[in-house]
Amino acid sequence: MSQTSWKEDYPVSRSEEHRSVRRQFLQFLCLSGLVVGFVSFFRNFFLRQKQIFPTKDILALNQIQSGYYLFRYPTENDPAILVKLSDGTLRAYSQRCTHLLCPVHFKPEDDSLFCPCHNGSFNAKDGSVQYGPPPKPLPQYEVQIREERIWVMGKLKSNS
Repeated sequence: MSQTSWKEDYPVSRSEEHRSVRRQFLQFLCLSGLVVGFVSFFRNFFLRQKQIFPTKDILALNQIQSGYYLFRYPTENDPAILVKLSDGTLRAYSQRCTHLLCPVHFKPEDDSLFCPCHNGSFNAKDGSVQYGPPPKPLPQYEVQIREERIWVMGKLKSNS
């Protein structure tokens, strides 16, 4: 039996219009996917806004002589750390490592925040990753001194 004989016995006629419709549909699907991807990228990358949290009174300025102070911010479920750097500057960060959310600890000898779970380290001056597996800097909160009290302001600074 030759290959051409079945074509004669069972003729299939497809119009060019059928092929054209399928091609147009596939083009539509591809373009739709590109548009959805671009819109998602644009929304997430270019239109990021600062998250706004309530302002919170943390403690009196004279209570943090050196080192650090642990507190909860912006909610009672979110651990945060206030650090006093070697130059006297105050910084506040989320205490959750950006790798696997382990708590970070302040190391005053080199002004760093260390994650013991996987040996990650952050610069305590700006929250940037110094080494280890953390993919992003630590989220940083704005700190303000008012009437001899330390306040954490309601904005999350983007360090990325």
